[in-house]
Amino acid sequence: MTTEERLCRWLAEQHGLAGPRRLAREDADRLLISKFPPGFIARVGETVEALDLLGNPDPLAAATAARARRHPRESRVEGWHAAACELVRERAAARGLTAEDAELVTAGIDSVATVMRAVLWSDPAAGEPYEPGAGERDAWRDAIARTEGAGDLFTRHYGAFEGRAVVAHCPGTPYARALLESAWRACTGTPPPA
Repeated sequence: MTTEERLCRWLAEQHGLAGPRRLAREDADRLLISKFPPGFIARVGETVEALDLLGNPDPLAAATAARARRHPRESRVEGWHAAACELVRERAAARGLTAEDAELVTAGIDSVATVMRAVLWSDPAAGEPYEPGAGERDAWRDAIARTEGAGDLFTRHYGAFEGRAVVAHCPGTPYARALLESAWRACTGTPPPA
């Protein structure tokens, strides 16, 4: 049995991970696993670029503002999430990309929305006056600080297997951070706290 096969069995038995995982990289101290196929990050990058989501002016903020006008009682974060996913799907279709291409990006948007729900814990409604509180700004700073380094939000640590640390790291972290900043601007109407 290969290291990858033993590792996948251990992940299933010890951590309940269903579905395939591949051993993306290994060294003397660490085993990096991924549920994504080789070349995934390049494909995500190409898709994000083709969709032109991270431009200035911010198209996600504009889509969120338009949705807020239609749904003033909706949570700002839920509105951003829905508007962002809708914009991705619309642009993907208009630019000849597949639904699978769109899903590469909407999966990241789902993760960003989860972080934003924790950061903007007061859950402001789209149509109500709102300014982020000190605790929410601190939560933002903490979340952003955790997008860097070994303990980042987008890395999961599974423990040791055969004497090596087992980790899964999202290869789209740079895009996730840019999406987080966009979500903050769209949801609060303010620049991300420094």
